[in-house]
Amino acid sequence: MEITLMGWENKMAISIKLDKSGIKKIQNELEYSLKRQMIARGSTELRKDSEVFLKIVLDKRNETGKDTIVGSVDMFSSIPNIRMNIYNIMDDLKLHNCISTQSNICVSGEVEIILTMDGIDYFKEKGSMLEREVQKNMNNTNNFYGNVTGVQIQQGTVNSNQKQNVSEEFDYEKIFQIIRKIKKYDPMFDEEYGQLASEMRDKLSEIERLLKEKENPSKIKVLLGDIKNLSLGVAGSVIASGIASLLPMV
Repeated sequence: MEITLMGWENKMAISIKLDKSGIKKIQNELEYSLKRQMIARGSTELRKDSEVFLKIVLDKRNETGKDTIVGSVDMFSSIPNIRMNIYNIMDDLKLHNCISTQSNICVSGEVEIILTMDGIDYFKEKGSMLEREVQKNMNNTNNFYGNVTGVQIQQGTVNSNQKQNVSEEFDYEKIFQIIRKIKKYDPMFDEEYGQLASEMRDKLSEIERLLKEKENPSKIKVLLGDIKNLSLGVAGSVIASGIASLLPMV
């Protein structure tokens, strides 16, 4: 393939010849640039196995105090089919600027991971985003002085009519949404909660069952309280703190 660039003012022509490898390289660079733009406009979250991979790398960083981690692929054996997926995982991390593009995998199976600031702060930023989302979704605070009964307040509506039931209603759908958000972090429960991970999963499953059957809200609230206490008991975990912050609104 030959590309000719013409400069009419100076009457100059530059001819560039590309072989198949050169064309492929340009295609890959364009594809990489397009993916980066899509990430910038859309979600900033990594795929789940990439998050687990990054968590392992950051744990190694805490152990060694180094921002460049060198080791075997077996270091990531907890990730399903890691030998088949490691290239895709590292591409995902590079696209999200969590690791340097100079990070590489050797034929021998040795990996060199060069962390970036975005990678080092990824889970901290994700926890902050979760807290901001919680604050965004929280209802406005209404202050009343004296005894108040049968008060009805609507938010985000104009000229709306609404029937009122004085008895307190339990918002099953709202709790479903919270549980779904918490379950997004399931792949990291073992790392974050240790021996309590299975208990965390059991309680979430039980809450889902109770919600589907529209069981007594008091049972659900007890389990939600258990999850909050489990999360508050995990010291230094941004993920657990984010999960706990979802529950005060319940």
